[in-house]
Amino acid sequence: MSGVQGHLLGHLAKRGYEAAQEHMMRGPSADIMAQLQHDAALYDHAGPEMEVQSWEMLPVIVTGFLTLLLIAAVKYTVGEVIASLAMIESRTTTAIVHDKPPAYADEPDAPIEKEPLMPSEAEADVEVTLVNNKPVTSSIRASVRHLTSVGGFRGRFRGAAVSVVYHFAHSLITNFLSGLLGMGLFGTAFMYIIASLGLARLHMVWTHTMIGQPSAQPFYRRFVPRQQCKAILLPSLVFAVAQQATLVLPMIVAISLGLPDIDHSQVTHAAKHDCSKLVWMSLRFLAVPATGLFVAFAVLLPATVTLTRIEALLLPEDQDTIVPFDRSAIVGNLDINAKGSARAVFIQAWRSFDSSARWRLIKLYVKMAAIQLGLVFVSIHLMVAEIYVIGGERLGLVIKSALAQMQLKVIEAGRDN
Repeated sequence: MSGVQGHLLGHLAKRGYEAAQEHMMRGPSADIMAQLQHDAALYDHAGPEMEVQSWEMLPVIVTGFLTLLLIAAVKYTVGEVIASLAMIESRTTTAIVHDKPPAYADEPDAPIEKEPLMPSEAEADVEVTLVNNKPVTSSIRASVRHLTSVGGFRGRFRGAAVSVVYHFAHSLITNFLSGLLGMGLFGTAFMYIIASLGLARLHMVWTHTMIGQPSAQPFYRRFVPRQQCKAILLPSLVFAVAQQATLVLPMIVAISLGLPDIDHSQVTHAAKHDCSKLVWMSLRFLAVPATGLFVAFAVLLPATVTLTRIEALLLPEDQDTIVPFDRSAIVGNLDINAKGSARAVFIQAWRSFDSSARWRLIKLYVKMAAIQLGLVFVSIHLMVAEIYVIGGERLGLVIKSALAQMQLKVIEAGRDN
C-alpha cells in the first residue's frame, strides 16, 4: 500500500470513527423521534374496528417462523458444513489401466504354437490414463447426498450441537465483558476478538465434527491437546479481526458519508428537483454494501479458509476426513509444533488452496444466497396473501406500531448504555 493510499485510508477510518462517536452521542433527530412516537401510538388510538385478535396473526407468525427456520437450515448446511468441506477438499485422480495385447494376436495366419518369448518380451505393454475426479463439493446436491450417506438425514447438520455451545459461550463472554467494562461499539468488537481467541480450541472441535468421520466420543473429549494448538492462534486472530472488519467498516463508511442524517423528505425532494443529487445519494448508499462485499471476499474469505485448513491439519492422525484432504500440501516438511512455524503454515494454508477451489467456494456461497433469497421471495408473497385475506389494513397498522415501538426501545437502550 502506497503512502497516499495509507493516508487516505487512515483519514477515512479516523473520520468514520469520529462521526460514529458523534452520531451515537447525538442520537436520532427530533423529527425522527416525533414520527416514531406517533407511529408507536397509532394502534392504541385506533377504534375497535381496527382491533386485531391474537389468533388472526397466527398464520403470518407461523409462516415467518418456518421461513427463518429454513433459512437457518440452508445457512448451516451449505454455509457451514459444505463450505468447510469445500475449503479442505483436495482434487483426486483415478488411474485407468489398459492392457495392450501382443502384436501377433491380431494376425489371422499366425501359427498356433509359438516360441517362448524372452522375459523382456513377455511383459505386456499397458496404457495408464489419469482421470480427474469431480470434487464432491462442486455440487450442493452431491454434497448433501454424501453427507446423508455418511450420517443419515442428521448428517446435513453435523456439529450443530457444538455450534450452539460455541456461539452461546462466545456471545456470553463478549456481552459480559463489554457490559462489565462499559464499552461501546469498538470496545465490543475488541472483546469479540478476545473471546474468539479464548474459544479457539472449541471452534476447532466444531470444525473437526463437521469434516471428520463420525465419532462415538462426546465433543468435550475431542479437544486437541493445548501444546499442539499454537498453529491456530494466528489464523484465529486474523479470522476474528476479519469478522469484525466486515461489520464495522461498512458502518464507519455509512456514518462518515452522513447516511444516518438523510431522511425520506430529502430523497423525495432530490428525486423531484435534483437528479444529480439523487445519483450522489444512491452512490453513497451503494458504498456501504460495496464495502462489506469487498472486505468479505478480500479479507474474511481468505481468513476463513486459512483457519479451516489449519484446523483440519490438526485433526488427529487416527481420524480421517469425509472428503479427500492432502495434509502434505500445507505442512510439507515443516514441523507445525516447532517455534516460528506458525507463520509459514499460515501462509501455505492459503497458497495451497488453488484458484479452482476458490471459485468453487465462491460459487457455493452465491448458490446459498440465491436459495435464501428464493425462500424469502416465496415467503413474502405468501405472507402478503395471508395479510390480505385476514385484513391488510388492520394488520399493517399493528406491524407499523410494533416496529416503531421496537425502534424506540432500541434507542432508549442505547442512551442508557
